[in-house]
Amino acid sequence: MKRMLILSALTGVLTLTGCSTLNNVIGKYGSGMHEVQATNNNTAPITSKNGMLVDANNHMTLYTFDKDAMGKSECGAACLLVWPAFLAPDNAKASGQFAAFQREDGKYQWAMNGKPLYFYANDTKAGDKDGDNKLGVWHIVKMK
Repeated sequence: MKRMLILSALTGVLTLTGCSTLNNVIGKYGSGMHEVQATNNNTAPITSKNGMLVDANNHMTLYTFDKDAMGKSECGAACLLVWPAFLAPDNAKASGQFAAFQREDGKYQWAMNGKPLYFYANDTKAGDKDGDNKLGVWHIVKMK
């Protein structure tokens, strides 16, 4: 009974965060964290493409979450299954608008102007931006 309640609660959370199936997300991202290697000098591997911020290594779109505070993620474990954190190495160095902060789970995450950056699990190829304006609180980062 307890297991059924936990599964029901998790299903509800994932539905609210925009995930169609838990297996699809876990199969693609494993733990829910999307590991990204930093450049040799440990600065943010970020660039812009088609007017939006993307991971420089694989050109996947990066997002911000309106409920995050500066340098603090409000995206918990269930949320991270759908919105994997853009992780940074422990020795990440700030560069311009980009810096890393330590999450409550001890990992480091890249941020732009203090806003944590994430991927969207349902974006399957470079340039996808299916998470833009999801639930009115997830947004691509537009570059000028």
